[in-house]
Amino acid sequence: MPVRCSDAARYCRPSKRDGERRFMVRQLVFVDGIGGRAAMRKQLRRFFAAEGYEVHCFDYRAGSESIGDIEARLAQLLASIAASGDYQLIGYSFGGVLARRVLLDASFDLPLPHRLVMLASPSAASTLSSRFRHWRLYRRLTGECGQLAADAEAMQAIGRPAVPTACVYGTWPWLGVLGLLVGFGNWHDGMLTRDEVAPQDFEQAVPMRVSHAFIPAHGPALQAMRAWFEAESASARAG
Repeated sequence: MPVRCSDAARYCRPSKRDGERRFMVRQLVFVDGIGGRAAMRKQLRRFFAAEGYEVHCFDYRAGSESIGDIEARLAQLLASIAASGDYQLIGYSFGGVLARRVLLDASFDLPLPHRLVMLASPSAASTLSSRFRHWRLYRRLTGECGQLAADAEAMQAIGRPAVPTACVYGTWPWLGVLGLLVGFGNWHDGMLTRDEVAPQDFEQAVPMRVSHAFIPAHGPALQAMRAWFEAESASARAG
């Protein structure tokens, strides 16, 4: 099945560093959350393009596509990108769930990313999905993806790829529906609680004072992800 242009919006431009203008393309894949679109990620794309990355944004229509079809398209995209060399991967919100499932699926036999970021992505069933999973509108908008996000047993069964992985997550509870259900004194980002994100399970965890919807465009979050991707190469140069 061919990858549609909307699945992988590519964006790159030259960057300036240390007074020199140079062009160096590195590959980065951003797997969006339910309802996200590449057109919504201009700030992220521009930020990483300025660092020499070719950015591929993967999105999908959760309400009308089966999760199997979505994962097959994502696997095809990752295989085509990996054929050109190493790549980094960001999984935002439910996009992180999709990324983990695809990378762990032996039938796809994909080369793993060099490094991985789970950006405000659930490791466990979310409170919101569990609350709304039987609502007709929720089911229509989120499809099989929304049902998976609400399934505690299925979410718990998803493992983690053998890739250095950082967790960047929000702690600003004031924008999002979750505060109306669990209160604003609990540690959450308006959509996911800290326990659902499980930052303690990753090699690096970086909390950000930002809400769930705005973290993909949050300057400090973008800088933290860049630092994670470049940490190994920086240590190698120092050595």
